[in-house]
Amino acid sequence: MRHGETDYHAQRRVLGRIDAGLNQRGHEQAARVKDFFAGMSLAAVYCSPLRRCMETARPVAEEKGMEVQIIQGLMEVDMGEWDGRFIEELFAEDSERVGKWMANPSSVSLPGGEDFAAVRTRVLAATREITSRHPGHDQVLIVSHGGPIRGILCEALKMDLDHMFRIQIDLASISTVRYFDGGIPETAIVTLLNETYHLRREELSPSEGER
Repeated sequence: MRHGETDYHAQRRVLGRIDAGLNQRGHEQAARVKDFFAGMSLAAVYCSPLRRCMETARPVAEEKGMEVQIIQGLMEVDMGEWDGRFIEELFAEDSERVGKWMANPSSVSLPGGEDFAAVRTRVLAATREITSRHPGHDQVLIVSHGGPIRGILCEALKMDLDHMFRIQIDLASISTVRYFDGGIPETAIVTLLNETYHLRREELSPSEGER
């Protein structure tokens, strides 16, 4: 699952390692997510160390009577000099590099940041660690970010990482991957992608950026 909304998302800013918490809408999304998992058995809840993920994961974990387990490899992409900047401003001032990065994210390093090849390596290692802990039929929840989630899905689909932006991953969306042969990440089936029905968006308060 991707974390809920922050003010950076509402303001259409790039958000990488800046440790922003959820805004009002994000907390409403986290409550909807808790309801989604209310009748489901979970063996564990894993999470990126960033606050927006923790605040999205915690209601589910508390409802299940368990602790959120932090996995550093689930951290968002280091956006370097782009972190916190307005998206519209970036397209206006650095459009050529933005275009190259969106076309080839696995081979274009962000200024002062990291490329998606490095992200893929650490996210796959995190996935291996998690699946090794749950080799049977356990269901676990992983709360992370758009970049790492796309990396997991690209690996599961045997999809070129440079096509990752063809996969839509909305805030507070849920995707599901089943692993076989003892939980080895290379044997995966994607059974759900970017599910957002649980949010019932028309009932959520509009963010400032949508008014």
